[in-house]
Amino acid sequence: MSNQAISTQQHDHYTEAGEHIISRDVKLSDIGRWLKNGWHDMAHAPGISMFYGLVMSLSVVLVFFAFQHQPIHMFTVATVFILLSPFMATGLYYTAQKLEQGNKPSLGESMVAWKENVSDIAFFAAALGVITAMWATFTPLLAAIVVGSSSLLIINPNMGIMGFLTSEVGLTFLAIFASIGLILSAFVFAISVVTIPLLLRDKKMGAVSAMILSFKIVMENKMVMAAWALVIGFMLTVGIMSLGLGMLIVMPLLGYASWHAFNDLVEIDGKV
Repeated sequence: MSNQAISTQQHDHYTEAGEHIISRDVKLSDIGRWLKNGWHDMAHAPGISMFYGLVMSLSVVLVFFAFQHQPIHMFTVATVFILLSPFMATGLYYTAQKLEQGNKPSLGESMVAWKENVSDIAFFAAALGVITAMWATFTPLLAAIVVGSSSLLIINPNMGIMGFLTSEVGLTFLAIFASIGLILSAFVFAISVVTIPLLLRDKKMGAVSAMILSFKIVMENKMVMAAWALVIGFMLTVGIMSLGLGMLIVMPLLGYASWHAFNDLVEIDGKV
């Protein structure tokens, strides 16, 4: 149990399996401590941290060069990265847990950490997959509605994404895209902020129960969770806009910090 959280307000939750889950209120100042502890974990697992950061960094680079002349698709893939980041951080959660226990984490084991609760983690991944698939399908339709069937042809394809962004059509699309994407990302954040850590730590916890509990915990800590979501969003944006270079640090740091946030937010009693 986190020492700083002992005196904070607590909330009781009970699962269908009869487990007693205690959620705790956190403070805005805790965000800095989560990041500090995440940085500490990076220093103690540099190889694993570099691996996950490099995978994300290369992914961003590949996406950029693959879709630089198709800006609509680039925005879609960027959103998919953000929406799926909780699942992609599973290996980092595993690493932070091992470090917390005083054990040496293994890169190979971190890559298959999902096997600890494969059915529920797979269900959660599928749920995120459905959301992102719907969003990826909706984005081109949104573009068609905003710009019309032929407006995009006016944009010079040789200018790549900047030609799209600096056009009136592109700015209109971006405003609507960002508004809807913000709502969708907030929902995904709410149902996932503690879901994977819960599924890794508690084998009795089902995916649906974990997502519902995650949403409730976010509602109990609206201000802090909103600030935490903004921090995550800002850091991911920096990582993506730096052509993936920033992801070398951002991905592992956020993964580890999220584990420490989970520890402050949730305690599993296991008793009714």
